[in-house]
Amino acid sequence: MIVASVIVAAGSGVRYGSKKQFEVVKDGKIVLDYSVERLSKFGRVCIVAKSEDVSFLQSRYRVLVVEGGEERKHSVFNGLKAIGDCHVVLIHDAARPVLSSLNIELLIYTALKFGAAIFSVPIYETVKLIRGGDAIATLDRRRLIISQTPQAFDFRKLFSIMKQYVDEWDFTDEAALWEKVFGSVKLIEGSKKNIKITTKEDMEIVRCLLG
Repeated sequence: MIVASVIVAAGSGVRYGSKKQFEVVKDGKIVLDYSVERLSKFGRVCIVAKSEDVSFLQSRYRVLVVEGGEERKHSVFNGLKAIGDCHVVLIHDAARPVLSSLNIELLIYTALKFGAAIFSVPIYETVKLIRGGDAIATLDRRRLIISQTPQAFDFRKLFSIMKQYVDEWDFTDEAALWEKVFGSVKLIEGSKKNIKITTKEDMEIVRCLLG
């Protein structure tokens, strides 16, 4: 079994105020270091980044670094083209540094069996549908989950549908594309600790989780 990972680190951090993937967490380690360190244990890694960051990343890591595209989906496709053939590919957001090796192993073997697998966590809060500044309906949270990365896929199938639809369809993650083509993605229980850093408050939580 050959596993490879594409880490998407081409974000500009508009909502955060800076490129959060390069923010120092502790002892000189930046957010991206944690994902590279963890995912490198499973196989080769490709980081997709903005053109101005490629040289910095190439000097920091002994992994493949390629330039991102116009949108996230194009960046992922650039990463897939760069890593070449493998059995399972993991797609991961650089802004999620709190990863569990045991959970990733389960994710990989589930993708081998079913073709695609993603981490998910249930929603405990009441979720409202809004229009303008008003709540107009309450959604059934039992039918909703929050998806996380990494997401795992059969490489050849994902590459094939990305090549066919990357410029035709809009999708916010690769699981959404997989769902549209193949119908469903297997869910693996995730962890609330695997948060995506979006705000300064998220960063403080991550610093606590990482000690």
